[in-house]
Amino acid sequence: MPARGNHLGHCEMTAQATHDELHQLTTQWDDALSELDASGIELMSELLKGEANYGEVRMCVETYGAGWRVGVSTDARANVLPLVAGILTSNGLDISQADIFTVGPSHRPTERASRRQPARRSQSTDYRWRRRRRAQTQHATRGTQRRVAMLFELRERSTSIPGWDKIEQDIRTAARQALTGRVDSATSAVIDRFSDAMREAGQGGGDQLPIDIFTDVESSDRFTLITISSIDTPGFLFSFTNALASIHINIARATIRTYDDVVRDTFWLTDSSGSKIQDDHRLNQLWVAAALIKQFTYYLPIAPDPTQALRQFNSLTSQLLAMRDWTSKLHDLDSPDVMEILARMMGMSRFLWEDFLRMQHDNLFPVLLDSESLDRALSLDELEALIDSDLDSCDSHDERMRILNDFKDREMFRVDLRFITGRVGLGQFSRELTSVADVLTRKTFEIGYSFVSGRHGVPRTESGSVCGYGIFALGKFGGRDMGFGSDIELMFVYDSEGMTDGDDPVRNSTFFEQVVKEFLNVLEVRPQGIFEIDMRLRPYGSKGPLASSLAAFRDYYSPDGDARQFERLALVRMRPVLGEERLVQSVMSVQDAFVYAHKPLDIGDILHMRGRQANELVKRGSVNAKLSPGGVVDIEYYVQAWQISRGREDRGLRLSNTLEAVEALRDKGHLDDSLAGGISEAYALLRKLIDGLRIVRGNAKDLNIPARDSKEYQSLAHRMSEHGAGRLSSHISEHMGFARGLWEEHPPPR
Repeated sequence: MPARGNHLGHCEMTAQATHDELHQLTTQWDDALSELDASGIELMSELLKGEANYGEVRMCVETYGAGWRVGVSTDARANVLPLVAGILTSNGLDISQADIFTVGPSHRPTERASRRQPARRSQSTDYRWRRRRRAQTQHATRGTQRRVAMLFELRERSTSIPGWDKIEQDIRTAARQALTGRVDSATSAVIDRFSDAMREAGQGGGDQLPIDIFTDVESSDRFTLITISSIDTPGFLFSFTNALASIHINIARATIRTYDDVVRDTFWLTDSSGSKIQDDHRLNQLWVAAALIKQFTYYLPIAPDPTQALRQFNSLTSQLLAMRDWTSKLHDLDSPDVMEILARMMGMSRFLWEDFLRMQHDNLFPVLLDSESLDRALSLDELEALIDSDLDSCDSHDERMRILNDFKDREMFRVDLRFITGRVGLGQFSRELTSVADVLTRKTFEIGYSFVSGRHGVPRTESGSVCGYGIFALGKFGGRDMGFGSDIELMFVYDSEGMTDGDDPVRNSTFFEQVVKEFLNVLEVRPQGIFEIDMRLRPYGSKGPLASSLAAFRDYYSPDGDARQFERLALVRMRPVLGEERLVQSVMSVQDAFVYAHKPLDIGDILHMRGRQANELVKRGSVNAKLSPGGVVDIEYYVQAWQISRGREDRGLRLSNTLEAVEALRDKGHLDDSLAGGISEAYALLRKLIDGLRIVRGNAKDLNIPARDSKEYQSLAHRMSEHGAGRLSSHISEHMGFARGLWEEHPPPR
């Protein structure tokens, strides 16, 4: 904690400010200094006295009531105000009062500060942002600015405040970075300090935050005034001043006043050329930025990672405010539900930010604003009806592709938000995401089939009948176990050889090869991201054709075929997604015969494969939630081995979902309650861990668990709603140890 005494830094306090210095201040800001007491005027004069060196920072600290009064002056070209505000707030200090002046020799405004009473809260429980504006005046003058002086009255919010020397050094470093063109680096460093401060601030959110925003273009000949009255929200001054800088609006003066629990912030603003802001669009930007940021910082403490949430929100705000046609749409973001969703979403996932927020504004905001769609699950039939209604109006293949991918982005985002905001648990989330993937797979294939048949005609068998086809899901898609970053594992099978009936006929094998290629072309996915198509489990893997004939499929999975034992395990989770009924039944009969044959499993071979996976696919010294000993695949292989062994006689065990299979094995008496419960708990924890890692990193493949003492691990524990990194670590050790011992302590029958 800082010592309670004077910290003079680079200021030497004088008994009385000089006449010239006071004259300079009062000339530039007529009547403004009358709001300061004698010591405040003296301190402000000291901050601005004499000529300053390039990039010089002056700082003074004195005890003041139950807190401190801190003065800072810097070169105005550095735009250090947001950084200073951020540094103070992130170090556990609340700004109760502040006066900020930008002054210079050629800066001679005639300014009379208007004295208004603080805004009073509405008695209504349904608060809305209130917007008022005075009439415009049509003249402005320009001036230059040299230094900015900031006088803060601070109260401590935290008991872990560092010394003033450390805070002063942080401010000097930030100012130096800003002056040398490294504003982004300085801002990022400040944001990195916010996480602990926001968590200490307690839970935000709740009812709608009452805000009174007043834009005034009449009181001053030189400046536009904006006054924001509301309750205090840590981080607002930093976020708002940073947003103003991003849209090239300068702050000539600012005041912060606290009246009981209401804070009134007033800013005197110009555009980048020093002119008064009067354009309707720019005034609208100011109002939107103030309202949006004030609401967001109110909800910031509930974000799983406030630091990340603030960084991403600042980036989003800067982008949207720079788009002339977006500010009007942001007026709709005036509900507590929307702000809570934004805070949770941006504090949860860089993955969502990269996939949606930067690229899919058209899909993002309708979902955010449609709370009804977030409150209920959509069935497979409802999803199919939605996409069909959109596709029916399309006139071209390219338009169908666009509509399909817009639907993909929108529905994935909606389902992700339902999970992130706690509307559904992991199991329901997996089922809903799988339903979206089912519909996408069907419609993407239909679009590809229509496109290729338009060139070559419809494929027919040698008997002249239409050639049937089927699409089959495997892996987590097959098991309806999808999560963040899950890919879509697929297998395509068609009936038999023949020719298409168009003007440019091709063999059926060529036709379906082209259809699958078009399928891969139509569905736009990010590499190593969610819904990436994986076809490596098809017959002969990457060396085999993209689509197999039924005869080739049957030969490959016959007792004398080339399929290997790991494929026997994989096909346990195979399920049909689309296809002609007779062909689908034939394929599933082949699957049953191959998977549930009387040939016993080679447990030694499975354990050898697991050893190779752990040794060859996991970085030395790392623990991988999927592939390390005790990873999720140990549980999946173990359950599949039980299903294969006992499913020969009991078709009720032939299930594609892992947890459903565990319950069936328990109900049938093959697993006792303790063992089944341990498997289910370990599987749920590891699935949650994998989803958490993918959310944190935005990468579906990197499932190595971060070091326990790393910031990434702390964020992971917070996202997983654990009480701390230590508890998460013990849970991981416990459940991975349990999974690692399954094969030896409770070996499955052969």
